[in-house]
Amino acid sequence: MEPDKETLETVKARLDVLRKGIVSEENSVNYYKTLIEKTPEDSDANIGMRRMYSGLMLEEKKHVERFRELINEWEQRLKEL
Repeated sequence: MEPDKETLETVKARLDVLRKGIVSEENSVNYYKTLIEKTPEDSDANIGMRRMYSGLMLEEKKHVERFRELINEWEQRLKEL
């Protein structure tokens, strides 16, 4: 096999990794959401923590979106093989 040539099996393997990865990213979104919900807004420290959790959750949501884009791209390549 040529080093850069994609086959049916290499594309399926890529999709497998991406599908596992998106689950991890979605779990991270849910984790930060839970932390936000469980952290009261009763002190400046907690407010700071909630803000940080929110920022991290938004970053994870970006990762989820990127994984979706990559899955769509590789599913298209699979159809082309």
